[in-house]
Amino acid sequence: MKLRYSLLFLAFLFLISCDRKYISSIPDYPVYLELDLNFEDKDLIPIQAYKIFTEKNINQRIERVGYGGILVYHGLSNTASDAYFAFDISCPHESSRTVTVEVDESRVYAICPKCDSKFELLNGIGNRISGPTDEYLKSYQVSVNGNRITVRN
Repeated sequence: MKLRYSLLFLAFLFLISCDRKYISSIPDYPVYLELDLNFEDKDLIPIQAYKIFTEKNINQRIERVGYGGILVYHGLSNTASDAYFAFDISCPHESSRTVTVEVDESRVYAICPKCDSKFELLNGIGNRISGPTDEYLKSYQVSVNGNRITVRN
């Protein structure tokens, strides 16, 4: 009888834990970017290439860059269609639009200049490597169609 209740309790815990979604400290703001690898965004073609988009360098009539801005990164992957990743540049530990991560010289990590949180970019997850934060960089959906990349949330 005890085993039966124990199994029911474990099943209940499993069900409620599966329903939880990761919630970032970075607020949800609209994200929409259209990138063209044939022209103005061709510098994103090499592996480990990156580009940061803010309100200063987008078409503000149709494009949106999330909370602090967007880092588009060309990481490692088996296919071109899933090799591009996009992250909000706001540090999740600082949760401020003005405290943004910077890509280091190796082009593998993004580092917050204020709290020194370090995030891996190469694998496309934006996971924390070191620093006080427990969060990942907030990521956005990327779709590739030929030489066109669309980033959205």
